[in-house]
Amino acid sequence: MTRLLITGASGYLGGTLLNDLVTIPNLEIYALVRTESQASTVRNLGVRPVEFDLMDQAVIQKVVEEFELTVILHLADAFSFVPPEAFIRGLAVVKRRTGKDVHFIHTSGAKIFSSHTGINQRLNDTKDVYSIQKATKAPIPFMQKPVDTVTSVLELGDELGVRTYVYVPPMVHGLGEGFGNKISIQFVRIVEIGLALKRIYQVAGDTDEWPMCHLKDITTLYMSLVNGILEGKDVPHGKKGGYYFAVNGEFSWKKLYEGIASSMSRRGLVDDVAVIQPSAQDYDKMAQVLGGPKAIVDISVAGRCALTGDNGRRLGWVPKYGVDHLYSVIDEEVEFIIKHLKK
Repeated sequence: MTRLLITGASGYLGGTLLNDLVTIPNLEIYALVRTESQASTVRNLGVRPVEFDLMDQAVIQKVVEEFELTVILHLADAFSFVPPEAFIRGLAVVKRRTGKDVHFIHTSGAKIFSSHTGINQRLNDTKDVYSIQKATKAPIPFMQKPVDTVTSVLELGDELGVRTYVYVPPMVHGLGEGFGNKISIQFVRIVEIGLALKRIYQVAGDTDEWPMCHLKDITTLYMSLVNGILEGKDVPHGKKGGYYFAVNGEFSWKKLYEGIASSMSRRGLVDDVAVIQPSAQDYDKMAQVLGGPKAIVDISVAGRCALTGDNGRRLGWVPKYGVDHLYSVIDEEVEFIIKHLKK
């Protein structure tokens, strides 16, 4: 029986994915938890809870080796290389001990393939993305760390014989179905700014676009990747082919801002339905809402990114929800987000 560990199971993506993973037969699932309440919840799903510090490499390696894990889905931290390094080194030991192929799936994000890291070209996940990333020097130093983490994951995996995969969600929408967080990030940040400042601002340019994917399509790509691994297929991995862009279209930031402004205006949550260009003072206010420096505003709710994902489709992934669906459910998303922010 294959033993799989998932981190981030209480999160938006991880919680929804866990519900799908438990349907796979002959799979023993372990989930990293932080509280006894979470442990009880995952036990009820038939999942074995484990608790450890993601920054303690010695403990991580011990867990991987002790349970002889062969598949790890890491959704908890896209920035630090500390957990991936320990997971990969532990998997390498399991491979030497058992002779089994071992797999590490690292969840990153579209931001590290975007204007925020100085990338201003369309990327296809079947091409040599590794070399482009290896040469990347992010204009915002904060964004260099997750780039380096991705390249380091692929390099160490190739060195130690661990099959590594970089899973890349873009802007994700849809109602979370897990036991923890049920709302996403970028969409939510725009709503949070609107609630706090009573206005929606057009931070991105008129023609700026960003890749998107519905939550259910996100989880079905994870499942296509996991099932391919479990079926013993030679799934592309490592520096030469291990990127998986979960993309099903690109949306206009301007149209998204306008849709959110319209929805919030109907609810009396913003003072004006118009979307306005932010002043320097507005940037300061938005940064304060988001809890970071000015640069966090563009990183959170703007930018340019163009990704094409073919690796997943070659595994049989067929996404269902495109950009038109996103625009059609903006009001529903806003209502859901506001409801959960109040909690």
